[in-house]
Amino acid sequence: MMDQAENINLDSWNLPGNDMQRQTWAVPPRKTWRVENKFRQTSGRGKTSTLFKRFNGHYLSIKTHRRRKELPEQVIDLTFVEPTPREVKDYRYALWFFSVCLLILPASVYSLVPFSPLWLGVPVVVSLILMLAAVCLRRHRFDFLALNSDVVLFYIDALATDQEKVTAFIETVCDGIARGQRQLPVGKQRIPLAVVEMRRLAGEGVITSGQYETIKRNWFSL
Repeated sequence: MMDQAENINLDSWNLPGNDMQRQTWAVPPRKTWRVENKFRQTSGRGKTSTLFKRFNGHYLSIKTHRRRKELPEQVIDLTFVEPTPREVKDYRYALWFFSVCLLILPASVYSLVPFSPLWLGVPVVVSLILMLAAVCLRRHRFDFLALNSDVVLFYIDALATDQEKVTAFIETVCDGIARGQRQLPVGKQRIPLAVVEMRRLAGEGVITSGQYETIKRNWFSL
């Protein structure tokens, strides 16, 4: 347990001399938002459109429309996000391999032992289905994790937008993370701040209660 000297006031805390003094750890009222960057991603596969807005230096608003339905807006304090995103890349090479084999092997056998060309139709159709599945199931994204955990708070799809735009926005997000974390106190004083933020995200449905408990255990085990 933290002793009395380690307790901090969660309602008002700032770092002397910092260029972005923080008067509260709650999300700023919407009327005070200063939007600095916007980034939209549209996915035809998932029929979703997501608008990211970075505001007030280290906050991120995420608004998603899925099949014309607007999902609840999520607001994340980038202060409590891991500084480097985790890249997840899976281009389903196994499916591509099997689809190519289905084209090559029957053709090779046919060249040695002629049989009715109609039999080639089956492996060709299956091969095309596997190719389509490989395209639909491929993944390449950047997961942003909650600080000191393996829980994904949000991700950016590298396949839904031009690579240069994805890279530029990731740099913007990382800049916001760095700005927020420069305001964090050192040592155990940051524990209650992180736990309060994760509790807020759990209450708003960004993470599950189980994930919140896992993150909380990680922080209190430091």
